[in-house]
Amino acid sequence: MNLSIRHFKAFLAVVQSRSFTRAAEIMHISQPGLSLMMREMESQLTCRLFDRTTRSVEMTAAAQRLLPVAQQVVNEVEAITPVLNQMSDERRRTLKIGVPPVFASSVIPDVYMRLRKTQPALDLYISDLPKPEVERQVRDGELDCGLGSFPRRIPEVSRRLLFEFDFIYLESHTAQTPAHQRFARYIRWRDLPDVPFVEQDANMELQAHVNKCRAAAGISRSDGMRLNGLASQVAMAVAGVGPTIIPSFAVPVDTQAYTALLIEPVLSLGYHLIMKRGREQSDALEGFIRTLLEVIEERKEQTYPEPGV
Repeated sequence: MNLSIRHFKAFLAVVQSRSFTRAAEIMHISQPGLSLMMREMESQLTCRLFDRTTRSVEMTAAAQRLLPVAQQVVNEVEAITPVLNQMSDERRRTLKIGVPPVFASSVIPDVYMRLRKTQPALDLYISDLPKPEVERQVRDGELDCGLGSFPRRIPEVSRRLLFEFDFIYLESHTAQTPAHQRFARYIRWRDLPDVPFVEQDANMELQAHVNKCRAAAGISRSDGMRLNGLASQVAMAVAGVGPTIIPSFAVPVDTQAYTALLIEPVLSLGYHLIMKRGREQSDALEGFIRTLLEVIEERKEQTYPEPGV
């Protein structure tokens, strides 16, 4: 059976007006269109609903049995519609976003606080998760979206490039030979100091990119501290354990550490937004993205100038 709420409303309009002409006016359709809808109902219900003459339209016994059911269907749909609309509006004002821990601690706080001012009705839920868990929860529909560096396509997930990030040399301000005295605001890979670095395990994705550039520059030293978390890597370097190489978005802008953009080459990778394929991209999400990109641009200006400046 394929009867819509509009069929039932048209039926009630005929019953109430006792006229196909007036019922068509109530429904804002042509009389032939209304007659077609009634024939469709009669065909699917396998009964005659109205006896028509040139002067009147009378309900059949079948129509009288259908009348209370049709009225109940219309009443219940009209009652639930505003409730469902409100739920839809609430969903559009709610964002559940998964982000890697270092991004959650470095960039997201500024984004969150700005959105509290610009979009006070938005309920923003941030989950700091390892990248594989961000992928899983996005794919399973538990998150509206996820953020991270996702160089490869993910099944059932759409991917959108938000920005590109570079890699930064960072050294504690307590180091005996501060980076700003040696390299100004830029440093070539081949000019990296011959000291133990604070770094991640060689099998981790970002560290693999760093090691590739270091190897190309003839640097193979690997006797530094190895850590699993990027946030720990930053904290150890800032404390003075040793220099480190980190993504630009992870640089702590409120810490007195010396930083320099790695050049020749500049290593740039993409940072992406991922969503379950087919999921609606709401206005609230677009507002979040705009604010995020504003914060990223401001952090970039604070961290290092553009090459050639």
